Amino acid sequence: MLIKIHDKIQNGIEKIFFKGKSTLWSKRITYILVNLFLMLVLFYLILNTILYNWTGSLYPEGTGYHLDFIFFGLDDLIPFVPEMVIFYLFLFYPMVIISMIFFAFIESEKGVALGWALVIINALSIIIYIFFPVSTYWYRQELLAHKIRGNFWADQVYNIYHTDTSFNCFPSLHASISTIIFYAWYRYYKIKPHVITKTIAIATFIIAIGVILSTLFIKQHYIIDEIAGILLAYLVGKYILFYFWEKFEKQNVG
Repeated sequence: MLIKIHDKIQNGIEKIFFKGKSTLWSKRITYILVNLFLMLVLFYLILNTILYNWTGSLYPEGTGYHLDFIFFGLDDLIPFVPEMVIFYLFLFYPMVIISMIFFAFIESEKGVALGWALVIINALSIIIYIFFPVSTYWYRQELLAHKIRGNFWADQVYNIYHTDTSFNCFPSLHASISTIIFYAWYRYYKIKPHVITKTIAIATFIIAIGVILSTLFIKQHYIIDEIAGILLAYLVGKYILFYFWEKFEKQNVG
């Protein structure tokens, strides 16, 4: 089903821009245009900005579910470590942006898989946010009432609290997107084993782990949010990336 939708989009772009004539150059441009549509228009603009903000405004602050009871209060024992915002803000976004640029323009054919994976992860998360509003409002209020003064990293966290909704927690998009970015580079390393691709795969793995932990240490998410986010990315990555990239892996083995 997904591949049919993708083929229709790609064929439509080729007809519009290249009058249906398929060449190596036209295919490459078409893949780039498809990637830009998936990553910028669908994923970033519509899902991750417009709909994300909309779902975060559906319920009044102070309401929603808090899931710290699932692990018997372990969430409450995790300390506030504002320095972890380094992963949450300053490493997460560059990792995602650089990866999207690489797969959109350099490995554009393979980038289609990442584009669809990001769209599906975000779309499924938005649906869950609508019907299952999980909030970290209580953590935020406690931390804002006892601010750490003169701490640059703490100020960055407080800014997040003021600009980002306290809802849209389950599943964690930071966890899902970090995981799928690592998974894409891991798959890419399997297709093109090299010291550079291996290094990037390891780096994205380390950053992804840091990002996932950071969401807990800056009190943006509950543990179960991270588990759900990782699981969602794993399932989407396994069946979407593998589905699109299987032929490349077979070529590599051959």
